[in-house]
Amino acid sequence: MQSLKDLLKRFPIEIDTAKVISVEDDSCHVESLTTGNDFFDCSMNSLIENKENRLLITPKIGSVVTIGIYSVNNLAVIIAVSEVEKIYFKNEKADFTFDSNGFEFNRDGENLKNVINDFQDGFGKLCDELSKVVVSIGVTPDVPAIKKIKTEIITQNKNALNKILK
Repeated sequence: MQSLKDLLKRFPIEIDTAKVISVEDDSCHVESLTTGNDFFDCSMNSLIENKENRLLITPKIGSVVTIGIYSVNNLAVIIAVSEVEKIYFKNEKADFTFDSNGFEFNRDGENLKNVINDFQDGFGKLCDELSKVVVSIGVTPDVPAIKKIKTEIITQNKNALNKILK
């Protein structure tokens, strides 16, 4: 056991548990549960300089996190979280946000919620135009049935999607 402790002393990082006090952007204030030390600029991302291609897991305020403390400069980074407030992912073309408000998906300037809502609105307009069709010979479209389908898609599906997507 002593040889393991000696080996671990060679690494410039110490593992500790801490409580999340506050969160701001991609860093947070945490308080060590073992020493009581405060780390006011604890990074939530191992690469602080990387703002473009990253995965950022935001811990919930008041939750417990595992932190790594660099012994060289006494800076801390979150290694693991016990409770998640938000997950954010971004790469060259896409970004995704997941939190209690729902999901937001963007790619190449397009937002998934807007695309789906625009489609449903367009479908509603198509139903309105189809309802105006009058056939002189044969069967005229069932306007009440078309309006019912339109209402179901526009209200029920749109409301369900708006609950899921931001």
